[in-house]
Amino acid sequence: MKIRKMSKTLCLLLTMGLLTSAMLSGCGSKSANQDALQTDTPPQASTTESGGNQTLDPVNLTWYVVGTPQKDQQLVTDEINKILKEKINATLTINTIDWGAYDQKMNVITSSGEPYDLAFTSSWANNYTQNVSKGALLPLDDLLQKYGKHILEQVPEKYWPAVKVNGKTYGVLNYQIYAIGRGLNIKKDLADKYALDRSKVKKMSDITPFLEGVKQGEPGVTPFMATGTVPAMNELFDNESGMTIDQVQGNSLNPLGIHTDDPSLKVFNMVESPEFMAQAKMFRDWYQKGLIRKDAASLKDGKAEGKTGKYAVLTGGFGPGSETAATTEYGYPIVQAQTVVQYVNTGSIIAAMTGINKNSKNPERAMMLLDLLFEDKDLYNLVTYGIEGMHYTKSGDNTVEIVKDSAYNPNNAWEFGSWFNAYVQKGQPADTWDQMKKANDDSITSPLLGFLYNADTMKRENAQINAIMNEYLPIIYTGTQDPEKSVPELIQKLKAAGVDALITDSQKQIDDWKAANGK
Repeated sequence: MKIRKMSKTLCLLLTMGLLTSAMLSGCGSKSANQDALQTDTPPQASTTESGGNQTLDPVNLTWYVVGTPQKDQQLVTDEINKILKEKINATLTINTIDWGAYDQKMNVITSSGEPYDLAFTSSWANNYTQNVSKGALLPLDDLLQKYGKHILEQVPEKYWPAVKVNGKTYGVLNYQIYAIGRGLNIKKDLADKYALDRSKVKKMSDITPFLEGVKQGEPGVTPFMATGTVPAMNELFDNESGMTIDQVQGNSLNPLGIHTDDPSLKVFNMVESPEFMAQAKMFRDWYQKGLIRKDAASLKDGKAEGKTGKYAVLTGGFGPGSETAATTEYGYPIVQAQTVVQYVNTGSIIAAMTGINKNSKNPERAMMLLDLLFEDKDLYNLVTYGIEGMHYTKSGDNTVEIVKDSAYNPNNAWEFGSWFNAYVQKGQPADTWDQMKKANDDSITSPLLGFLYNADTMKRENAQINAIMNEYLPIIYTGTQDPEKSVPELIQKLKAAGVDALITDSQKQIDDWKAANGK
């Protein structure tokens, strides 16, 4: 992960591309139906390790994923189902919902009680803890123990606490790069033409002279791509200063934060911070100089915009192999500059997960499918890259090249199973996955790693604050309005919605967590 979307990331405005920054909001309650599914012992099944599926009844599983719908999706799914039929006597229906519509459609699907089986969930899309709080997801601890052998073997134990809500696991981690790195995706031809020294770009504002040069010399090219696709709080620190702030909730919209060098972990409203205002003023300056489109806040499909090639600089994830991944995603050569230091926090770990719906009629088989994506590399690469010779070609045992104008190129390897099962793409180092694992181990770790905010007692306040942030962030982060006006308005509305009470509640939970964990 993917991400990034982390991941792709893993698609925040400042984390468009691979995986993005991720953080969460809400916590878990469970229904009687969940209890029954959790405690009943499902029938043991003969899986791949026992050589067949004779004891399994045939089922069809429905999986909702976020991404760009692919022309050849059904063709690939038919091939996937040949494998699944043989190994777990199941077939799969994959429903891909476009990036900009995923949250809204999943809210409708969840509210309707539709008995789907699996869905992508995270801190930034189809919010994980909000789903847990609504009782939409099934507790998975027992299912993981019975049918998740390869998942538990591969995902290091140290990452699982980030997923737990009230001691229970409601999502299966997709194993990928958990170290968040942010950067700028820059069109290589323009970087070369204007002799951009990327080593000197340590924070976003450092790219301003390059953007101004493009504005003067490249008619028809918009210097910086900003959209209103996925409004989100951005990291208010950079590669020059290090990791100085982290969010309290994994919910990417939530404005509560702590200073990472503050041993008391005092919670504050990041919208009131000088870092937030400075960032808002930078975007406003870019907008007034014509470096951002005048209608940027109304643009709803950031992925499609990026592929037009009409922008000089886009935001994205930064890490091992990310330049090649961005080049493949956008369809033209990309070079990168790192603007945010790599770090690991709770939100980055839960940036890409899969949940099993509480109304699933086949939760055991759904877990078998998830485990198979960790075990079976051929299946994983079929899901990721499609059909060999049609959608990609191999140039080595573990290296692939995407067929130009392929009808199946979803760019969402981080969204399924273990990304480390994927072939590397041509141009990526052969040891890309080893580099990613090393980045996970070596990156800065947030002092809040493992803390998961519980929104049970403040659901109304959290919902109102999320709605307000959704309204204002596209305006602020595209520079559309003067932040001297819009930021005070935002602060006032947040206070009216109960942000101070939310700060008090968050502080108590952090203090209790510190005491319980000897922090």
